Amino acid sequence: MDYFSEYFKYVGDSEAPMIFHRWCALSTISSMIGREVFLPFGHKPIFPNQYTLLLGAPGTRKSSAIGIARTVLEKAGYKTFAKDRTSKERFFMDMARRADFDEMDLEALVLDAPSEVLVANGEFLDFIGQGNMDFLTALTNLWDNLDKYEHPKLHGKSVVIDRPTINILGGATVKGLGLAIPPEALGTGILSRLLMIHADMTEHKITFPAPVKEDAADQIVDTLQKIRTDLKGAITRTAGADAMLDRMYKTDPGVEDNRFSDYSARRFIHLLKLTILTALSEHRTSLTAEDALKANTVLHAAELGMPKALGEFGKSKYSDVANSIIDVLTKAHSPMSHSDLWKIVAKDLSDVKELGIIMKNLMTSDKVQVITVKNKQGYMPLHREQKKWDEALLLPEYLTPEERTF
Repeated sequence: MDYFSEYFKYVGDSEAPMIFHRWCALSTISSMIGREVFLPFGHKPIFPNQYTLLLGAPGTRKSSAIGIARTVLEKAGYKTFAKDRTSKERFFMDMARRADFDEMDLEALVLDAPSEVLVANGEFLDFIGQGNMDFLTALTNLWDNLDKYEHPKLHGKSVVIDRPTINILGGATVKGLGLAIPPEALGTGILSRLLMIHADMTEHKITFPAPVKEDAADQIVDTLQKIRTDLKGAITRTAGADAMLDRMYKTDPGVEDNRFSDYSARRFIHLLKLTILTALSEHRTSLTAEDALKANTVLHAAELGMPKALGEFGKSKYSDVANSIIDVLTKAHSPMSHSDLWKIVAKDLSDVKELGIIMKNLMTSDKVQVITVKNKQGYMPLHREQKKWDEALLLPEYLTPEERTF
């Protein structure tokens, strides 16, 4: 039985979506292993830390899933959890694993060992605060596992943190995400590092959950502890893994939402981290082709829900009107003129010039075209073949039935 099977067995009957439990299980491994393993990669090694946000409507049981992961880690002896509410400065105190100094002491802090911390909070907004771009920028930099992080000077002195290693397992609603991460953050890099795991509320209802036995976590805790103590050093790759990952990197169809363009550019690094965690879950430090297949399948399943996870976040003010126009054109049997479209969307726009801007943008993005049919010129949708993953690069049977959405 691999780690995920053990973890799901420990979770038992749950109202939380299984995809939430999958990513919580991954977070327990990434948090527990810290910098004990790394994948050599050009000038800079890759460590398997992750920034994961579970997203869904209130009542999707995000906090419940995160709570189970936290319990497993606590039982396994993991102690470096960040505080539920903090400032950027106090966050460094959590990383330092010291609680006996104030913010003035923080300025003199210099660590001589890797500093690891897990943000495990069912309400990510509580942790990060509303629109705190300074904190978000710091987290963006820290995702890359720097050799050291130097905090900007506060009162003439700097804070230097040695080998900061951050994992995030947070929960949020779409509205909460918009409050925590303002739209102007779209181009800053934080969204390319966050893995947004969306799920709808399940129809499974449990009136009286069965009590969890005292020793129920013993097996999963023992497995997690062995991952930390037994697996060390450089991750190796088989020839099969290299060939499989090369195909995935060069044929990635991307996420069909331009808000994820930065994420798509960093997608292969996410895939490598997941492949490492997959191997670790089976108590190995050598990556195989099957590890890559499993990792790519898990990541693809998550990506299918990412546009829904963002909701209206980062969309232009014309997004709804543009979508309505696409729907109308898709159903049309002949080209529609500017005048035809204005009659449909006039109530949603203040000036006909705005329709011109929308149509220009739709044409630039290859979503509509101007054609002439039976002497009538007008707009029609431009159908492009949607790129999809080669079936040989996915392993759907690896997922639980609930996770299989493709």
